[in-house]
Amino acid sequence: MKLQQLRFILAIADNGLNITQASERLYTSQPGVSKQLRLLEEELGIKIFERNGKNLAGITEQGSVVLAKANAIMQEINEIKLYSNEQNPARRPLALQTALVAA
Repeated sequence: MKLQQLRFILAIADNGLNITQASERLYTSQPGVSKQLRLLEEELGIKIFERNGKNLAGITEQGSVVLAKANAIMQEINEIKLYSNEQNPARRPLALQTALVAA
C-alpha cells in the first residue's frame, strides 16, 4: 500500500466516483489512477468501490472503512507537514493535502 494510492482513492471519492476528474485534479493519467485503484484493491483483497460495468457506482461498506482510515492517515500527514513548516519557517513550506473526504 502506498500513500499515492490512498490519495487516489480519496480523490476518486471526492470527485463523485469519477476517475477522470480525480486524475485531472491529481495531474496524472486516468489509466494510472485506475491501475493504482485495482492494485490497491487486489492487495487488500476487498473492493473499495461498487461497479456498474466499467463505471464506479458507489462505495462498498468495506470501502467506507478504508476511505475513513485513508482520510485519517492524510490528516496525520498534514499535521506532520504543518509541524515541519512551523519548525522551519525560513524553508519553503510543504504543501498540504486540501480536499479530504468527509468521514
